[in-house]
Amino acid sequence: MLQSQTIMVCYDKVLTRPESLIRYGLAGATGTSAHFAVLFATISIATPIIASTLGAIVGCIVNYYLARQFVFASTVPGNRALPRFVGVAAFGVAVNAAIIQTFVNFLPVGISQIIASATVFIVGFILNKLWTFNERKD
Repeated sequence: MLQSQTIMVCYDKVLTRPESLIRYGLAGATGTSAHFAVLFATISIATPIIASTLGAIVGCIVNYYLARQFVFASTVPGNRALPRFVGVAAFGVAVNAAIIQTFVNFLPVGISQIIASATVFIVGFILNKLWTFNERKD
């Protein structure tokens, strides 16, 4: 019974409002653009790893701000939401790596990455919607 209730809550809060999912995708694209902008702006003065890392940090900040304001319109205090957002992002990196490790053995890397990116996108959206930016107190 509990499992079916959880699925219905997930469906009601996540899948019945596709505009949030679209906004989440737009926010992610903006954060990725910021990442690339910083990467290309700093590549001539930093190593590729440093330039990309700086870009990733800026991209994460942009994604957090847009998710908080534009996607979920959250009033959850930053001292609660930000660590959760970073945790969800770190979890996404781990899921991405696990999927690539699994699928790259029998699929082309591009297809493997599409599967990984789609999975991380959906899982990240659900976790951020139901946990990171959820207004209820835990």
